[in-house]
Order: sequence, then structure tokens, then C-alpha cells
Amino acid sequence: MTTAEGPELGSGAAGPSGLYERQPIIIVLDVSASMARPAEAPRIAEVNAALADFSTRVAAQARMREQVEVCLIAFGSEVRVFDPVAGTLVDAEHADPARDFVPVGRLEPPELRADGYTALLPALDVALRLAAGRRRQLAEQRVPGLRPLVWLLTDGAPSDEDGRPLDAEELAPMAGRLRAVEAAGPPEDCVFLAIGVRGADRELLEVLAPRGTLMLEGVNFTEILKFLVRSSVRVGRVTTSGEVHDEVTREAEERRALRDLEVDLL
Repeated sequence: MTTAEGPELGSGAAGPSGLYERQPIIIVLDVSASMARPAEAPRIAEVNAALADFSTRVAAQARMREQVEVCLIAFGSEVRVFDPVAGTLVDAEHADPARDFVPVGRLEPPELRADGYTALLPALDVALRLAAGRRRQLAEQRVPGLRPLVWLLTDGAPSDEDGRPLDAEELAPMAGRLRAVEAAGPPEDCVFLAIGVRGADRELLEVLAPRGTLMLEGVNFTEILKFLVRSSVRVGRVTTSGEVHDEVTREAEERRALRDLEVDLL
């Protein structure tokens, strides 16, 4: 079945018109209690403003509007997935790749609230499940789809359900799973990248993403989201996960150099 916009993609928002291959992106957002700090300018408020600005700006860019589709996952003590039909976050138990990916130009993000611990591992489990599900769905519908990209954005370190910090040994099984998924072929393959902001534990993030961890302290969230989507479009056709990581790192370094030059010229 088709709609005026192109192939019907499920019960969620109608898909793009199909001029470009689809690039699924899963943004995994840390909304634990630490994101409510500092009190005078909480990071969660900055994230909410950035998401609103991001969806507006990207909607004006034809290629991104046609190609990129986004799934939002938020995690504190619990993992929730944004349901674009209901316009709210729902328990990850109800996550559905047929519904939870929305064309980026039609993304109307929810208001995020910071609370709880940092249940990163369950959030990544949901992200991998949705990435594989979306990849299979696009293949079944004969819609050209690129390898999903899973982006983690965090300001802390992972914990268990009781708030106890996890160490590298406890992260190792997920790290192995991520490497296996990156090395797999369709429809199980995806690429995982991690962005750490103020307070993030780089050493632990690099356990999960040895070549795919970026520390962007001091960069506002609007710039981070713009970087994320532009990088996703840029690397969509890159052959291996290692090359994706190299390209993203190179672009981050280029943007950092330009930003430093702008500061020097002020």
C-alpha cells in the first residue's frame, strides 16, 4: 500500500517520498538526575531546546528531510521510547520499529525530564533491537535502507538498577555484542557511536566504543545534534564500521578546529 508520501511504513508517521535511501538514526539520550544540573542552567533544559531547534532546522533541509528517520530513546532509571503517534514517551516494553521511527522533518520531540540513575545497558539493548527491527522492516517493504546508526549522548557513567556504578568488566558483554553487531551483515548490522559531554566517563565509554567515542565538552546540544545528523548522512555509505568511526572523528576534529579558529578571531 502507498500513501501520497510514498510507501506505507507502518503505523507511525508517514515516511519520506523515497528520493533517497533511508538512514535510520537512533538517539539514545541520558536523562538521569545528573542532567538536572547545574541548578541555574540544567543540561536537560538545554537538550529540550536543542531537540526543538534541531527538528525545525532539519525540516528545512531537503536531503535530510527525505533521507533521515529518527527514533528517540530516553533513559534514567527506566528506559522509554518516543511514540510519534501518541506524542509521548512510552515504556520500552512497548517499543515498535514500525511506529517509533519518524522522518526527521516531522519529529515533534517530547519534553524530557531528568530523574533517576543511568540505566545505559538496558537502553542499548532496546536500541539494538529497534535497529535490527527497522532494518528488517525496510528490507521486507523493499525500501532502500542504509545501516542504522545508534548514537549515545550521555553526561555520566552507567549504573545498575540500584544506582551502583558499573565497571569495565560489567560492560564487557555489551561491548562484545556491539562489536559483533557492527561486524554483522544485514539485517543485524548497525554502527554504535558515543558522545560524552560534561561529566561523562570517557574510559568507560571507550569500553563500549573504542573507536567511536567523542568527548564534546563545552559544545552546546544544538551543535551536537546538528553534527550528529550531518555525520550520519555523510557516513551512510561508508563500507565498514571502522571507517564510519574514522570519518566521524575526522569531521569532529574539523569542526573543533573551525570553532577554535572562530574563537581566536573574536
